[in-house]
Amino acid sequence: MARCVYCGQLILLGGVRQVEGAFCNERCLERFHNVVAYPEFCPGCLAGTKPESSGGTFTFNGIGTKLYGSKEKCPVCGSVIQTLWICVIYVPIIPLGRFRVKYFSPSRFISRKVLAA
Repeated sequence: MARCVYCGQLILLGGVRQVEGAFCNERCLERFHNVVAYPEFCPGCLAGTKPESSGGTFTFNGIGTKLYGSKEKCPVCGSVIQTLWICVIYVPIIPLGRFRVKYFSPSRFISRKVLAA
């Protein structure tokens, strides 16, 4: 048994083994390589966003803020566009904005506000 290099989950069966270590699935492996190749946003993603962050997300008993969606994945840095929502019982109620998000682990990310189209 090993732990995933990217997310830290315990790998019981299967997984993906690479030189860098063990990964629980292809998604974790891909995100790990995106972080290593581009620890920040690529120039193309910087051009389409402004430096306003979504801040952190927090929910307590399903009430709070959460990022949903996964559109327009960048082929260079691996970031995606997600919408920040106010949620009640994990149901999105009020959108607060669209952000380009780059994950470093399942719970750690950086974000930039998407420019209005």
